Amino acid sequence: MKGFKYISLLLLLMTGFIVCGCSDTADIENKPYDHIGGYNTMNNAESEKYYAELRAYKQQAVNYGRPVAFGWYSNWSPAGTYRRGYLTSMPDSMDIVSMWSGAPNRFTITPEQKADKEFVQKVKGTKLLEVTLLSYIGKGRTPDSVYTKVEKQAEEEGWATDKARVEEAKKQARWKFWGFDGVIGSDNHKEALARFAKALCDSLVANDWDGYDIDWEIGSGVFDMDGTLSTNEQLVYLVKEMNKYIGPKSDPEHKGHRLICIDGHFWALTEALDGYVDYWIDQSYGRITNFDNFGIDPKSIITTDNFEASFKTGGVLLRQAASMPSTGYKGGVGAYRFDNDYDNTPNYKWMRQAIQINQKVFKERMGQTTQPQNP
Repeated sequence: MKGFKYISLLLLLMTGFIVCGCSDTADIENKPYDHIGGYNTMNNAESEKYYAELRAYKQQAVNYGRPVAFGWYSNWSPAGTYRRGYLTSMPDSMDIVSMWSGAPNRFTITPEQKADKEFVQKVKGTKLLEVTLLSYIGKGRTPDSVYTKVEKQAEEEGWATDKARVEEAKKQARWKFWGFDGVIGSDNHKEALARFAKALCDSLVANDWDGYDIDWEIGSGVFDMDGTLSTNEQLVYLVKEMNKYIGPKSDPEHKGHRLICIDGHFWALTEALDGYVDYWIDQSYGRITNFDNFGIDPKSIITTDNFEASFKTGGVLLRQAASMPSTGYKGGVGAYRFDNDYDNTPNYKWMRQAIQINQKVFKERMGQTTQPQNP
């Protein structure tokens, strides 16, 4: 690499295969790009060509054409001259980013966030996902007015300090809003799950996020479960309903779709949801994923490390990037709170190396000397 002011896509990827109709794509090695300057870049034909080639490279990952670079982003605050909180400061070659710090809607997003988001999505071609630890019908989609009505009633009737009663009343109000009659496992329960699935997907489209990352960690510190979405069977039904609108089943002709990813405790879900999930994100923190243990195509599995704890040393991220299944190739590599890597020198030190290794081992596995072709 050539420091902060010269991004070499060729060197970052160590592949040499940028999809482009031009014959001089190798020239990108020496193109200047002020990486830490944010989205106020060289607005000229040279930068336009660079970004067109970058977007073309991102398209190679569609339909598992190559492993992706993934990460959970935890401190999105694009304001001021300090660039740590800007999505535009991430390595250009990040393919998919899950918004751990929140995915605001069009009414709550700030102008700075909107500009940062749109540049990364539209100019750099990076996919940004909403992520939620799902645990009940309506989570993240129930209007605040449903709850404020309960709080107002509690104040007026003098039971606002009875927290258990307030929470029960809020739950009942939420169930009523989603049309759930309280009978777990009934046809009515499935109907409510279907309504919630549609709401999740409609909101993604309305707010222009590129997919949904379901954090499935039932039984590991999830305290807000109400029984409506706390079993594998319930999640399977929800995800299949979501595939009517987003996800791989919504796109049988492979024209492009918003992604569905699942991370967390997904081992018991892979068989039932095989073909309904774009990527399974293994929280393989501190260890090397055994891709062959999942019983599914390893191209759909992303292995990750925990950069909340190991961003200074890189943990096992580089070893994960170099790992491969016994046959085929993995879906990608990434890290939780990978934006902490910005504080290393150079910024995103470990993630940049992981991106290089990730593509290098893929190329070696495939025996390629030219660009990868989608299967």
